[in-house]
Amino acid sequence: METRILRPDDPAWDAALRHAPYDVYHLPAYASLSSDHEGGEPVAIHVVDGDRSLLLPVIVRTLPDGSGCDATSPYGYPGPVGHGCDDPAFLDVALAAATGALRDMGGVALFVRLHPLLNAVTPPGIGQVVDHGVTVGIDLTLSPDHAWRQTRENHQRGIKRALRDGFVAEASESEADLLDFIRVYEQTMARLQAHTYYYFDHAYYDRMRAALGEHLRLIVVRKGEDVAAAGLFFVADGIVQYHLSGSDERYLAWQPTKLLIHEARRWGHERGERWMHLGGGLGAADDSLFLFKAGFGPLRHRFCTLRIVADEKRYRALSHSPAGPLDLSGYFPAYRR
Repeated sequence: METRILRPDDPAWDAALRHAPYDVYHLPAYASLSSDHEGGEPVAIHVVDGDRSLLLPVIVRTLPDGSGCDATSPYGYPGPVGHGCDDPAFLDVALAAATGALRDMGGVALFVRLHPLLNAVTPPGIGQVVDHGVTVGIDLTLSPDHAWRQTRENHQRGIKRALRDGFVAEASESEADLLDFIRVYEQTMARLQAHTYYYFDHAYYDRMRAALGEHLRLIVVRKGEDVAAAGLFFVADGIVQYHLSGSDERYLAWQPTKLLIHEARRWGHERGERWMHLGGGLGAADDSLFLFKAGFGPLRHRFCTLRIVADEKRYRALSHSPAGPLDLSGYFPAYRR
């Protein structure tokens, strides 16, 4: 078994993805983009054992006391992918090898966001898996009529009303539309009193476009010359991910985000993509956001995180953990609370 730490410019990272199902969160460009926002160094831990392999993108961060590091997933769902990761036995030993490589770097802890579609198998023997709730998926191979029948009736009414009242949804590559997206997104975050973590400077969006290229799609809903709603979607290897969206408060009565997602679903189907993933509620909670997303189809997927302590002695010292079994189900790693 061979374990390597890959940097984003290492061609082995892209090569590994050619032999596994993956999502945009696994791309080296996305890991670099995420690290710009979250801080730390983007790497992928690559484990190879014969014809089986595991690739795990992480951001390596310096510990608060400067004595070493830990690793966390880039924002999103970049769980382990590779040939053989659907075998629990291999997944355990490969993650143990990845943890060992992190420990050799001075690493104390590893936090992994598992992918709701690609990580149906969770490791049974290493770390602690925490189930956060369910997310909503859409089968894009269904015919438009079939997908429409799976849409909740009040969503159908809202989409029909918006179309009847002159709203139009379409994909866009316009710089002006991106600026309108930023405007309605920030307006929405302010309306929701969102944490500052969910705000990005304008340069971030420029870096995102440059880094992701064809993997990024902007979809807008217009009312005349106005952008009433807009959303950024990721697309990679057959998966469309709903990333960020916002709506203009002047048009909230028409709930234009319903038409936005309806158009994204149509767009993904026309492209021949396999899945659309809407995510879940805030923190995967069963809340109003989840209820809204759930109206677009019946598919549900579990969202779990994996928490691994690479160096128990140092973890206990940093987090002031008492003697006895470690409970990793709360905020992890505890010393970064």
